[in-house]
Amino acid sequence: MIALVTGDTGFIGSNMRDFLIEKNIEVIGFSRRRGLDIFNTDQLRKAVKKCDIVYHFAAEAKPGESVLNPVHTVEVNLKGSLNVLEACRKIGVPLVYPSSCEIYGDSKVPIKEDFPINPPNPYAASKAAIDRLCYTYYRCYGLDVKILRLFNPYGPRQQLNKIMPTFYFKAVKNEPITVYGDGTDTRDYVYIEDIVKGLWLARRLPAGEAVNLATGKATTNLEVAQLIKEIVGSKSEIIFVDYPKAFGGIKNQVGSYEKAKHLIGWKPETSLREGLKKTIEWLSRIDLEK
Repeated sequence: MIALVTGDTGFIGSNMRDFLIEKNIEVIGFSRRRGLDIFNTDQLRKAVKKCDIVYHFAAEAKPGESVLNPVHTVEVNLKGSLNVLEACRKIGVPLVYPSSCEIYGDSKVPIKEDFPINPPNPYAASKAAIDRLCYTYYRCYGLDVKILRLFNPYGPRQQLNKIMPTFYFKAVKNEPITVYGDGTDTRDYVYIEDIVKGLWLARRLPAGEAVNLATGKATTNLEVAQLIKEIVGSKSEIIFVDYPKAFGGIKNQVGSYEKAKHLIGWKPETSLREGLKKTIEWLSRIDLEK
């Protein structure tokens, strides 16, 4: 088996690449760092012809920045993904598409896959559009596409401006940790090892299906800060501040993974405490290298 992984030098893509290699699967990495671009349709078509399955991670994946640069975010994500869809359609190669929980918007109850799509920012809107384009390519052209809606992946190699690395770098220096609002915003955090296992199992999904990869547990921002403080033994003060004017974020969210459990036998295996410890171990090595 040969797998093409677009965006294979990013957070999720690089973890997926390493997971596949451990499974003795040949991986074709496809990213700008390798001189390859999903906007170069000739490069893309040649790569897709060589593989048996495509994992498409390449994207502008910054919800906050998308509020400030909506046209760029939407154009890059939509056009790039359309190029991948077209290559897979014309050559007849299955596609696994990692969609996002961002497409749903807010909910305090576990979100199932039939929950209304209410994207709160341009990045989320682009992911929602691609999610449904994938389904359209299944319905219109019979493309074997599987859609995974990822709930808040975290772990080694994630962007250092995300909540957990940001809190860690403050906590380890005993500096104040800044939390937006009153700290009660919630997310459903899924450790990266569980995410890539789900993406691997996704090859069993019926064509056109969409499933959540979630834990079913809502965690507040305040709980994340307190847990990180506890793990590193920090004396940091937690300070609450107002949201940025251009927020575009989600206040509360938690997902249901029952459909994924039923269709592909997936369930989360890593507790937040265990996942945070592994993440902090990686972050501590990053900190030493600074």
